[in-house]
Amino acid sequence: MRSILRSIIKIGNPTRLGPFSHRQLCAKASVVATIPHHSALQRYEDDLQNEFQQILREERQSVLDPVEDPMSLEVFPNTKPAFNFAAYVNKSPTLQQLVSLGVELHKLEKRKGIAQFVLGLDFDRDMKNHIRFLADVGVPAESLGEFLTKNPLIFKEDLGDLETRVNYLQSKRFLPEEITRIVTKDPFWLMLSTKRIDRRLGYFQKTFLLEGSEVRSLATKQPRLITYNLEHVRKNSFTVQEEMGFEKEEVKQLLLSKPRIWMIKTEALQYRFEYLHRRMKLSHAEILQTPDLLLTRDVRIKQRHGFLKFLGKVQYDPKKELYIPLKSLAEGTDEEFVAEVAKSNMECYNRFLKTL
Repeated sequence: MRSILRSIIKIGNPTRLGPFSHRQLCAKASVVATIPHHSALQRYEDDLQNEFQQILREERQSVLDPVEDPMSLEVFPNTKPAFNFAAYVNKSPTLQQLVSLGVELHKLEKRKGIAQFVLGLDFDRDMKNHIRFLADVGVPAESLGEFLTKNPLIFKEDLGDLETRVNYLQSKRFLPEEITRIVTKDPFWLMLSTKRIDRRLGYFQKTFLLEGSEVRSLATKQPRLITYNLEHVRKNSFTVQEEMGFEKEEVKQLLLSKPRIWMIKTEALQYRFEYLHRRMKLSHAEILQTPDLLLTRDVRIKQRHGFLKFLGKVQYDPKKELYIPLKSLAEGTDEEFVAEVAKSNMECYNRFLKTL
């Protein structure tokens, strides 16, 4: 991959059981069934794909207009979704160059119209300068393949427009390393015009009463939020403030500390808060101190809190003895939690899980 880049630009270096007592439950070894869960990476990629479809649809509407059902429109309605690059790779220097850069062609095959678009490009004529531009902006060599896999349509953008969009960020006092992070972490950012990005940043600044430095911090920390579906952002804002009961300043604190809260499903956010606040009796202040709980899988919180309750060790007040940090419900492996926090063993924990 680096040899190709050097030719473009110089690159720097469970079953429900009957009740058990604590003694009975922990007396015998048992192997707990593996709990199925979706790959976090796959969820991330699915989200990116949905977001980009949203971006393409918004080209014909105001940023603040309500967004239609993401599944109601398709990016390329007149092309077939099935395609296979295998018959072309050996004959196409362009595809060979992309493979060398780390582009995952099998993922492009699954997206309508993308394969045909890529096959119509010439590497030297249509791609080389765009790759040089991304490298100049600071996208790491090892991240270029992932970037182009996520957003091959970057090659349809005019280079002058891309430079203008980077210049806009510079004019807003984003540091070079912040611009690099934004472009790298959100491959779709550069697809938006400066006018639309300006409106997006203005929306967050006005809605959450942010200072200029806070807007830059938010955009750098979670650039995908800035280009995310604004209708969804509004829904989660309403949920956090009106349904969950956080004050405006607390909402701002949550946004700046854990902006991804505004990108998760509204129903999941509501359910987690209800469990934390109603069932676990955590105050708003306690949740604010450990906002990661709102981003943690429900099953993990339930299992760990339930196990501590079963052991008689639920004590989340730091002013009292035998204090259990709330962050331990969200961090680390189950093995670490059981041994270091619950002071128990995996045999006991596995048997407890079978009672759920």
